[in-house]
Amino acid sequence: MKDKRTLTYTIENTIAPTLGEWLDIHQFPRKTMKELFRAKAVRLDGQLCTAKSELSQGMVLEIIPLKESLDHDSIEIPLTIVYEDEDILIVDKASGITMNSKEQVSLANGVAHYFKIHKIYGKVRFLNRLDRDTSGLVVVAKHGLAQHFYQMQMDDNRLEKWYRATVQGRLAQAHEVLELPIRKSADGIHQEVHPEGVMTKTEYEVLHYDAAQDTTDVRIRLWTGKTHQIRVTMAHIGYPLVYDPLYADEGVLESRQSAWGIDEAQCHKGLQQEVTNTAKGQIKDIGKTFALRAYRLVCYHMRTGEQIVIEVQ
Repeated sequence: MKDKRTLTYTIENTIAPTLGEWLDIHQFPRKTMKELFRAKAVRLDGQLCTAKSELSQGMVLEIIPLKESLDHDSIEIPLTIVYEDEDILIVDKASGITMNSKEQVSLANGVAHYFKIHKIYGKVRFLNRLDRDTSGLVVVAKHGLAQHFYQMQMDDNRLEKWYRATVQGRLAQAHEVLELPIRKSADGIHQEVHPEGVMTKTEYEVLHYDAAQDTTDVRIRLWTGKTHQIRVTMAHIGYPLVYDPLYADEGVLESRQSAWGIDEAQCHKGLQQEVTNTAKGQIKDIGKTFALRAYRLVCYHMRTGEQIVIEVQ
């Protein structure tokens, strides 16, 4: 019986005289393909082949992803599956759970359990990551080739990641694209804007301003994927996420104090009363967390090329 994970392609032209050249043209990862050839998991017209096999128009290429052992403990936790096909799984992560922390039950444990009971023979490969208190869409690749091809979509911005957030204050501009260099700070906990950092790109659009709360709901597109990127970027321009325990303090409001006065910083300091930090810098949540949700994802099916749009409330 044919493995349902098998990737099938019809050779439509003979521009590439050999299979190896065809694979290079179509950007298959060489290291992974060498492993698949060694495992006899690549066939042309039903026959075992090599990278040197000659091609002719109409040939059918079949590639079977390798079966792998789970790389995380299988622990059952509630999972909200919003999309699944042969190659990826998209889950709606709840706030309060880490991605793959070794010292506590994480999303990786829950995905491993899902893989185990559904006989999905792959490692847990997250294509995007969310902070513990950020909720929303996370993409999991079921095998190495899926990870490669969807990572390519991330690299060339065909895979779109959209967020909703609530920030403190009223933004001066309704729409802005922010390009900032970000790196890990000396304390090993925070990220910071620094000339020696990795360049990031964040785009926001104002949705609604709440005058009573002095907060603004924004829609954000991440063009890059640096740790804490949204939180650092919005704090850097003086509009941190409401209740953000790492970045919503009076220090990040310096850029706004000249326009709004010192009371703005004092207002933010008051917001922090519901969240405290331990001596090691770990966050102790005592009731309120920042509002950041990965609510929309756009990508292209790696087998058909059709656009996939996933959106959650």
